[in-house]
Amino acid sequence: MVPARGRHERLERIFGALLRYAIPRGHVYTTADRQAVTMWAPPHEWKLPTPAVVRAAGPLLRATGTRLPRLLGRMGEIDRLHEGQPAEHWYLEFIGTADAARGTGLGSLLLTDALARFDAAGLPVYLESSNERNLGFYRRHGFTVTGQPPMRSGPPQWTLWRDPATA
Repeated sequence: MVPARGRHERLERIFGALLRYAIPRGHVYTTADRQAVTMWAPPHEWKLPTPAVVRAAGPLLRATGTRLPRLLGRMGEIDRLHEGQPAEHWYLEFIGTADAARGTGLGSLLLTDALARFDAAGLPVYLESSNERNLGFYRRHGFTVTGQPPMRSGPPQWTLWRDPATA
């Protein structure tokens, strides 16, 4: 979905635009060294409002160029997948780790911390993953793959769900 040339900088623009919306809402968590990050949407607040999409249009266009319609189409497909989920849940929008810190457990640390909070509140978690290699990671944290819906463009997509753990 993102051109290979300048991919790192392009992805920084995309995630920067999304973080500018998410950070003020208070559900972005990082490790102390900022080598890993999670971005969450609370129940009933997962859908980006139209004004936020409009504000992100410039950075998204600079990041994707002529592929912007394809990216927006994919985002719409993901929204439709999400709309079919039970209403009351937390949504893991993104989890990321700096290249140098991959495999060191920082992503697990952030995820485990958040899941403990959501378990205490009795709330499930939903996410999508477009990387099959990540499915084992999520399974280790109690997620179940609930589907692999066909997508019109881009990589495959898996939907995952985790019911709250009970003590």
